[in-house]
Parts: sequence; structure tokens; C-alpha cells
Amino acid sequence: MHVLELLASTVTFMADDIVHTHFKDDHLVSMEDVQAMFDAIAAERKGRKALLMVSVGLNTTMSNEARAFAAQSPESSRHIAADAIIVRDFGHQLAANVFVRHHKPGRPIQMFGDQQSALDWLRSQHHLLEN
Repeated sequence: MHVLELLASTVTFMADDIVHTHFKDDHLVSMEDVQAMFDAIAAERKGRKALLMVSVGLNTTMSNEARAFAAQSPESSRHIAADAIIVRDFGHQLAANVFVRHHKPGRPIQMFGDQQSALDWLRSQHHLLEN
């Protein structure tokens, strides 16, 4: 595993083409923070798409701009093949539902209550990376 510490997140490059981004506690995630994550993934994976697992720390949320950018920007589709969002409580699940239903990412996305379920699902999406 290779870990990069960014201002708003920790990006961990795992086996099976999985990247885990954890947005740090007490942060309002901006569009620039999401762009920094995409840039880190692109540089580390040399342009190859990844399967993304996302977790969010306590008292952390994404701005509406950041949510839209993460879901609908050309950068998101260029770098991410599928997303697994780990939800920690009901409030976080509501926010994740807004991301999925309102912004409608153009790739498979699921929510999970634990990391192992998210990893299992991402591994089942590996076919999306094969040309």
C-alpha cells in the first residue's frame, strides 16, 4: 500500500486497483480538495482508472460544488470506474443519498455500512477496468 497525505484527505492505494480516500475530520470538502484527490489518483496510477472507496471523518461534509464536481465532472469519469461510499450514521447516509440521487454519477456507485462490504463490492466491479 502507498499512502498520500493531502490537505483534506488521506489517499491510500490498495491492491486490486482500489483507492481509499478518507476525508479528514472537521473539514468542509471543497471542489479544490476533490480535484487534489483526482490529481493524486491520476499521477499515482499514471492515468489508469481506479475503483474508489470513500469514507468521511467526523464533522466533515462536502460543499454542493464539491459533490457535483465529484459526480459529474469529466475528471471524475476519467479517473474513477466505480465508487463505494462508507456511511457511518443516518445523517451521513442522507448526504450520500443526495450525492447519488441528485448528482447521478455516470458510473456504478453503492453505499455500505462497513469497509469489508465496500471492498467486496469494488472487487466485483473490477471488470469495468478491463478494456
